[in-house]
Amino acid sequence: MDGKFVFGGEGAKIPGTDLGLSFTLFKVFLRPTGGTWRGYTTASNEGLLGAAFIESPVVEFVMTDLEDELPFEDLHAAPVDVTIDSTPFVGSGGTASLTLKRRSNDGVPEKSLTFFSDECDGASAAVGAIHFRATLLQLPEEEWDPSGTSYVPW
Repeated sequence: MDGKFVFGGEGAKIPGTDLGLSFTLFKVFLRPTGGTWRGYTTASNEGLLGAAFIESPVVEFVMTDLEDELPFEDLHAAPVDVTIDSTPFVGSGGTASLTLKRRSNDGVPEKSLTFFSDECDGASAAVGAIHFRATLLQLPEEEWDPSGTSYVPW
């Protein structure tokens, strides 16, 4: 399977006011073995905190068998638990892993996938894992292929 993710969660407010800047973004792109790319984003960007902006390259990773890929062929409207584990870095060559756990209707995690990259771009001041729950929405088809897309401005 192939995967790529982009995460941005940061914010700063002037103390004692509601004035400030914030940025939130999560996109994940997956391609099952022999399949086509699909891209997803979160239904709501609330709760995407973590003082990080991380873009992984396209990463090839191995699931134990093709049956494990099936729950990740279509994630539109799927509830998921997302964990991003990153070391602090600035620029290129950062390390980060993404774990995506698909949840059932009763809230119990069903299947999970994990992939790791040591060639991430962006910046991360995260200490420890960034964790959030989300409902994924499929991106428009013209945004499914992440190979030529970059979100990091440098």
